[in-house]
Amino acid sequence: MRSRDHAAALGGILACLGLALLLYHSLAGGTLLSSNPYDSYSLQAENWLAGRNYIANGENYPWLELAVYEGRYYHSFPPVPVLWMLPWVVAFGSAAAVPSNLAMALLALLCAAGCYACCARAGLLPETAACLTLFVSFGSNAFWLATSGGVWFLAQMLGLCLALWGLFFAQQETALSTAAASLCMALAVGCRPFYAALLAVWFLCRVVRNRRALTARILLPALLPAALVACGLMGYNVARFGNPLEFGRMYLPEFARGGDPQFSLSYLPGNLANLLRPVTLDGSLQLHFEVFNGFLFFVANPLFLLWALRGASCVMHKEPRTGKLPLPTQGWFLAAAGTGTALLYCLHRTLGGWQFGARYLVDLFPWVILWFLARPAWRPRSGAWTLCGAAILFNLYGALYMLQT
Repeated sequence: MRSRDHAAALGGILACLGLALLLYHSLAGGTLLSSNPYDSYSLQAENWLAGRNYIANGENYPWLELAVYEGRYYHSFPPVPVLWMLPWVVAFGSAAAVPSNLAMALLALLCAAGCYACCARAGLLPETAACLTLFVSFGSNAFWLATSGGVWFLAQMLGLCLALWGLFFAQQETALSTAAASLCMALAVGCRPFYAALLAVWFLCRVVRNRRALTARILLPALLPAALVACGLMGYNVARFGNPLEFGRMYLPEFARGGDPQFSLSYLPGNLANLLRPVTLDGSLQLHFEVFNGFLFFVANPLFLLWALRGASCVMHKEPRTGKLPLPTQGWFLAAAGTGTALLYCLHRTLGGWQFGARYLVDLFPWVILWFLARPAWRPRSGAWTLCGAAILFNLYGALYMLQT
């Protein structure tokens, strides 16, 4: 019965998410099967198939963020999402023919499934797993990301998807599950580099838990897949730029000309203030918010508000952690990890540029979900469902609002 209940709940969520994306693209002019002009991952995949690690005729794509190095144009983002787009380019024959928005929509469905699977494996009830999955897939900036197959959104959605599936596999400690967790988390780093913190915490925790009987049989499944991915990523960077840690951002014209640095402590105060900019109503009840570099993060992503409220309740009522996971699940640790990652993002020159909400903070969701996985007895009541409904409505509104900007 529990398996059937989980299957029914997940099937309902995926059906509604698929319908929501279909309706969105209908309002956008029937764009679900369209290629996306900002899908530089398919463009790189096309060049890979032609035997090039650079973008041929890159000067013809001035709207893309392409690095310029020794007279050639290079893709300037971590390359793992190219692997997702590679079969699409093969199937459709060219980057220009790839339905990038459909590829993104399917990725969003896979991401939602990963979130639900994490919750189900940890023993959460179907209604609890469904509630958290709705917060992630519908009631957050992840929904707006899912509407576009552009380079920035593909990287962020695939990174979140891989991180969540990594947490799913990490909950079991068989050799196969451990290897799958290592592979997923390492590939997530190849989408969004700050997922390295999640990978490092999981790996160190596994080593510490098995320190009295640490053998190659235990260590290799955790280490080898991640090491192979790391070697592949660093080798790719060396082949292009001669630097294992450089994937092209420093060779973007805006940085190569000697302007403002990509990361700096001087950006921290302004970006922190951006994450606290309010959403306001004027006298005619018209909403007002910023569409560049973020606004109040827990309004855009109310999962953080749910986490804060549940955390405060657990402290006040001394609710224990009952779930046993091969990862740290103490509230203070997860809050510190999430806050630290957010601060690192705030050192970037921009906080995501043009956007609805605070899209960079979607990368923190695995830390939040991990906290809930360790407390499987919680069941969402009317307050949580009301917040979930408000989150969904606000982010559906935001996705449609961005069509006008």
